[in-house]
Amino acid sequence: MNLPTKDEINIYNSLDEIAACKHFLGKSLEQAEALFRENSAYYQEYLMWMGPVAFNFYLESAINYLKSDDAVGDSHLIECLYQIVVFRMKQKEFVLAIDRVNKLIAYVMEYYDKFEVNEVVYGDVLSKYEHLQLLLKDKEV
Repeated sequence: MNLPTKDEINIYNSLDEIAACKHFLGKSLEQAEALFRENSAYYQEYLMWMGPVAFNFYLESAINYLKSDDAVGDSHLIECLYQIVVFRMKQKEFVLAIDRVNKLIAYVMEYYDKFEVNEVVYGDVLSKYEHLQLLLKDKEV
């Protein structure tokens, strides 16, 4: 898969997409993963606003980060990724990322304890992912 172009990150020229371009344009998966390692709470929001091709590409870097030891205790990111997926599911181009989203869901569910979720703060995130998995199974995308 090729690196997303400026037009694949910034479709509508919104401020959020312009910011996503500033941070992600020209970045390989490894370089984008380094951003998540640096500050996942900051960089995750750009996954919500970049174009669908770029989202599909860069979601992989977030998943790679989650699989690393650096993600231990990063419950904030898995909550944010859940919210991003719920938001993006409403878009017709979501189908482009369905395989990666399913990969994300499977990983979070299998290694949930790794993220040390404070349920007082985030609620039952595992149940949210289980529900999301059911929605995607039943949803025609």
